[in-house]
Amino acid sequence: MTEVSQSQQLIGYFSDLAGKEFTRLFGQQRGEALHKLYDRQFRIHYNNYSQMMPNPLAKRHGINSLFVMAVDDVLREGKASYSQLRKSVLAIYREMLLGFFETEAAGFKQSKDPWNAFTEWVRSGNKANYENEFFKLIEVHKNDKEFGFDIQRCFYFDILREAGRPELGPILCEYDGILASVVDTWIRFTRKETIASGDKRCAFRYERI
Repeated sequence: MTEVSQSQQLIGYFSDLAGKEFTRLFGQQRGEALHKLYDRQFRIHYNNYSQMMPNPLAKRHGINSLFVMAVDDVLREGKASYSQLRKSVLAIYREMLLGFFETEAAGFKQSKDPWNAFTEWVRSGNKANYENEFFKLIEVHKNDKEFGFDIQRCFYFDILREAGRPELGPILCEYDGILASVVDTWIRFTRKETIASGDKRCAFRYERI
């Protein structure tokens, strides 16, 4: 699969899940109309901010911010609250990712060294996704009890801020809680600083319990 088709697949996946969420909230007829509105708004946002996404990696990340903006547009039309927006966005991400994370977490627990398996898995994901100009990730520490890294730039927030919608940033921050929820019996996750809340970094910290 080409990088372009991967982006299109992700866009389509977000659209499908958003449509299901709108139907759940508003019923079949209204949900279908709002799904069409979502697709229209997403295309508008994509065209408006495509210049900020110069390569496939940037597109793959930027699509997340455009998705949240488009869902916000739709739920405002439906007169839903910010709280409902947050719940809907996280419900869509859980539908998309929870099963995958649960499978990975089961694999960690079955390995000879679950903590090392987890941290190396996170490291691999960081290298593929966040060790770049868009996020400027640096690893802070790793030992047999603690693992930490900082993200010094947030591309998700860059797009939201450029769009005049920085208040949506903290919703995307909560995405990380999905992974945390599947390992929380043996790993404690904290992130006391985030760029979206005005800090200079997003401080990811994992501690083996």
